[in-house]
Amino acid sequence: MKKNEGKRDAIVERLADHLLTHGLKEASLRKMAVSAGISDRMLLHYFVDKDEMIATALALVERRLTALLDSARTESMPFQALLPFLAAMLNDASVRPYTRLALELAAAAAGGDEFFRTTARHIFTNFYEWIASVLKVEEEDQRAQLAALAFAIIEGCVLLDAVDSGLIVSRAMQGVALSNLNYYPEG
Repeated sequence: MKKNEGKRDAIVERLADHLLTHGLKEASLRKMAVSAGISDRMLLHYFVDKDEMIATALALVERRLTALLDSARTESMPFQALLPFLAAMLNDASVRPYTRLALELAAAAAGGDEFFRTTARHIFTNFYEWIASVLKVEEEDQRAQLAALAFAIIEGCVLLDAVDSGLIVSRAMQGVALSNLNYYPEG
């Protein structure tokens, strides 16, 4: 590894920490540079522009969340076990900064910012693919649909949790336990 690559990696670590602590609303070039421990001019030495800097930091945030989720699970899970597992992770203090940042990213994308829309689509697609990879299915042709359903439910739970509607999340997980979502008949 080149000296500059190691320095850049350390900077990206600090930038990711900044985003998890302060969110996108505090992601000005100057504030990010202070968190990285360098000047804003020097920060741009390591990145083409602010968009590349934020995208690189968000990619590290995404990898960290995946590692956190992987470390909490020991095996593939059927749909009805995976959803409560993910919903319980929402209550984990170490996961909350990630969900808050994901909501902020989604809001920026919904506001029409093409950079954030593209970045959010990439990150959310990777999370969907993670769900699909850990989902235990009886028939392989069910994987994509159940992963999409799990993803949509969990993202809804993240939104509800953010507005302090934990009771609705709890009831949704009770509904999952009552349902038979492991099988979808044709038609």
